[in-house]
Amino acid sequence: MPNAYDEVSYEGYPFPQTHPDRLATIATLFGMNPASVERCRVLELGCGDGGNLIPMAFGLPRSEFVGIDLAARPIAKGQALVEALGLANIRLLQLDVMDVTPDLGFFDYIIAHGVYSWVPPAVQDKILAICKAPLAPQGVAYVSYNTYPAYHFKRMVRDMMRFHVRHLVEPDRRVEQGVAFLGFLVESTSASDTYGMLLRHILGDLLERSRESIYHDELAEINAPVHFHEFVEHAARHGLQFLSEEDFFLMQDRPFPDRVRDGLRALAGGDILLREQYLDFLHGRHFRKTLLCHREVPLDRALRPEQMMGFHIASPARPVSPAPDIPSAAVEEFRGSDGAAMATGHPLAKAAIMTLGETWPRSLPFEDLLAKSRGRLGRDAKNGLEPGQDAMALCQILLETYAAGLVELHLYVPAFVVEVSERPMASPLARLQARDGNSVTTLRHTRIQMDGDLERHLLLSLDGTRDRAALLRDLAGLVDSGAITVRESGTPVHDRAKGLKIVREGLEPNLTRVARLALLVA
Repeated sequence: MPNAYDEVSYEGYPFPQTHPDRLATIATLFGMNPASVERCRVLELGCGDGGNLIPMAFGLPRSEFVGIDLAARPIAKGQALVEALGLANIRLLQLDVMDVTPDLGFFDYIIAHGVYSWVPPAVQDKILAICKAPLAPQGVAYVSYNTYPAYHFKRMVRDMMRFHVRHLVEPDRRVEQGVAFLGFLVESTSASDTYGMLLRHILGDLLERSRESIYHDELAEINAPVHFHEFVEHAARHGLQFLSEEDFFLMQDRPFPDRVRDGLRALAGGDILLREQYLDFLHGRHFRKTLLCHREVPLDRALRPEQMMGFHIASPARPVSPAPDIPSAAVEEFRGSDGAAMATGHPLAKAAIMTLGETWPRSLPFEDLLAKSRGRLGRDAKNGLEPGQDAMALCQILLETYAAGLVELHLYVPAFVVEVSERPMASPLARLQARDGNSVTTLRHTRIQMDGDLERHLLLSLDGTRDRAALLRDLAGLVDSGAITVRESGTPVHDRAKGLKIVREGLEPNLTRVARLALLVA
């Protein structure tokens, strides 16, 4: 029987939440002593074409990576990229999870993203057995899965779609007809009742996704959600315990009013697992990304502000005001790129967030951030804090803003530069990916879309041999030949002189954007 992922390819992407840096950071916060991010062994189950694992291997040359997947075509595609990059620290194996044996060795980090809910119970058992047996004593396993309560709604729609396409075999037709049927249901129901609103919401989500993801998710043969408590009970039977959700923000009760937080505490009674289950009910969660560790590992969940001193800190947050008042006690609002926000009148907090926003996408070690924030405030605006006091105050600020999802904590500093050199060089991985399309992986292990053909071809040209004059000549030649079309406000520009003018004037801004996307290497 052919594998579904051989029939319909599913392009792999980097998942920042699975990077060893994220896993090690969470483990460290809760009192573990995880392996160094720069010298570790990582196993990914269901690695597909290596879209997640290969960028890790590229960025962490002293670490070792193993990926396994049942489908042959994705593995072959990934192996071709491995060979093109000349990577010697990664193996991609076509292998059934059920056939994994101890000879793969021990791993510090084990990843199973998008696998657990899509396989039979026996394979789920094997996944958790693999997350236990070869996991290093201070290792961390990441498992994602569909979860209730919110997946009840998605499952209802999935069941209707699968019924409608039950006699169709060809994948494109199944997706096309499944989505069309859901559209028919939407058109046939009232937008004002609960059922109609629910169908419209789910259809809107589907229309933003690729046909491949719909085929492998909503129309998959197996898609078995579980409650959080059922998953952790299953993990416990394999000697694993709940460490954390991968996103620390999702474990907080901050978004809720006081009465809800008080109610949650009463319901959970200090039990972290009960608290997480009730948070799922409160959030209406449909997907979880859970971190596990060995049951014997002692965890310390009493986070202490002084722990912040051991991390590098980063944040894209920027002030809402165009001219924020930093030294005074005036309240200023800051917003991140993903909707996270906070308002504060604390001068040190404002100085720190402003400094991080200007430094982004780079991170700063705690001591550097403290020094820059002190310098920004000057002697006349310390808010009554002495040097020792402002260090502890900054620790508390960072812990709170981390919990609010406004700052990132890191143990690893990726090797990218934000200064554009005389002969800039882009990541070889990104340049290889840009040959096939506009989607590339940054050196921060994120996926971005290049802004059209001009930016994509500029990225392809950044091999470290060309100065600005050479870059302009190459881009101008591509415009002249018709290989790329210059656009202005989304509209194609067919006038040659105007097109070349746009290329010349846009070179430096485009180079700056590429650098700010963490795509340049030294």
